[in-house]
Amino acid sequence: MVIGKIDLSKIDLKSIFELPFQSANKLSIKSIKREHLPYIWGLVASSIWLYAYFLPMGDFALKVSLFEEIVGDTTFYFYFLLISGSLIPLLFDGKKFVPASFYSVMVSLGAFSAVSILGPGIFAKIIMLVAVPCIAHIFISHVYAFFMVLNNSEKLYSMILVVLLPKVLMFVKPILSNTQFFIHPFFILIFFIMLSLGVSTYFIKSQAEPVPSFKKVKAPIKAYSLMPVIFIVFALNDVIAPATLQQIDNLAKSQMESYYFGGILLGLALILLLQTYFSMNLCIMLNLSFAFLALGFVIDIVRIQYPNGALGSALCFGVAYSIGMVNIYYLAGFMIKKFQSIYFYLTGFLLSSLCYLVASIFVKVFGQVEVFMSSILMALVSICIVILFFILSPFFIQMLYSGEWIDDAYREDISQCSRLEAKLKDYKLTPAEMEVCRLLLEGYTLRQISGMQSKAYATINTYCTSIYRKLNINSRTELLLMLQEYRN
Repeated sequence: MVIGKIDLSKIDLKSIFELPFQSANKLSIKSIKREHLPYIWGLVASSIWLYAYFLPMGDFALKVSLFEEIVGDTTFYFYFLLISGSLIPLLFDGKKFVPASFYSVMVSLGAFSAVSILGPGIFAKIIMLVAVPCIAHIFISHVYAFFMVLNNSEKLYSMILVVLLPKVLMFVKPILSNTQFFIHPFFILIFFIMLSLGVSTYFIKSQAEPVPSFKKVKAPIKAYSLMPVIFIVFALNDVIAPATLQQIDNLAKSQMESYYFGGILLGLALILLLQTYFSMNLCIMLNLSFAFLALGFVIDIVRIQYPNGALGSALCFGVAYSIGMVNIYYLAGFMIKKFQSIYFYLTGFLLSSLCYLVASIFVKVFGQVEVFMSSILMALVSICIVILFFILSPFFIQMLYSGEWIDDAYREDISQCSRLEAKLKDYKLTPAEMEVCRLLLEGYTLRQISGMQSKAYATINTYCTSIYRKLNINSRTELLLMLQEYRN
């Protein structure tokens, strides 16, 4: 991907709107490593577990009654989860708390078994109060590994599973709930998740070498422009949009969930088509997510006159959710791994926790208003937020796409070398060819390079011919035009 160097003192609209359409390298499912499968499964399993108990606050997801039967109102436990989960990366090194997640799985498994035997009561509530920080520890550990261990392909495909599987269970939940079982299927599911997490976290604990520590270094200032995007994507997709759909009472919930689930499948299909096949970059994908969000909120207002329009709103919200959540985690993932900055990671993590806290309060406040007015107000506020994002999108594109980190968006993994060297590696140049290419870009002739490297002119000429062939160019002028932005 060729990214121009943008002068932030003035906005070049042409360069801004060209950036999202430039080509990129392709991600491949073949890049998934066998030794990273426990991290991938752990992230997926813990996400299902978390969604089954807590998320989203709009209740439009897989939400089982097992937890509510024990503790009643889960609000306090949700806040406790956010606080304890936020403290873990603040107080401990990821290299230590990620392998230690095995012990939290064992405690959670014991707590789950105990409350299943004891049933609802004060002792069960106390036990769950101990288990909630363990659940937070397990989830945070796998999120940390997602950022710091997995390569780019693994990040993308694991996030697709994280988005898809909880919603599949949400879709089949009514079918399972209407069938009589001696033991509730979701009880078996949660128990299986805990057992499988025990196996995967034991593997992680036994082979913890891939888990690195963050460094006390600062990320580029421009990278922090990602933070408000994270806040908006999480708040709108995971809280406000589901809460808006929850307030629709003139249609069957199962019908709404079917369209919402269909939208999620459509969004994931667009990701696989546009990103893994056509290599469309992240800016367009995030804007596409916001476009579907805006359309969904507009349709939600129109449903006052046309009630069936709510189905279109559910479809749009589903598409926006899958595209937005997959891409914001993917973008944050490779940027965090690129910088390895504890400050950047903590800022993003604490901001996302604050997002869920503020958004949940927002939903509760609007829930006190008359349902009709509440839905209208939520839609209007959300539309204003989306419009504001569209107005500021040139700024976000400038900030995010003028950094060297964006070059890694569609590579197999992030690079820790210079931009030029990383780009030449993409074209599979040998070290000798890369050195000749660097000197050519600096303006040296082939004879000068021959003298500088003490190699025969014919050898240098062979390197030059090979460079042109691999880059599919015919002259030094094309070479300079192609790589001029990577020279500094």
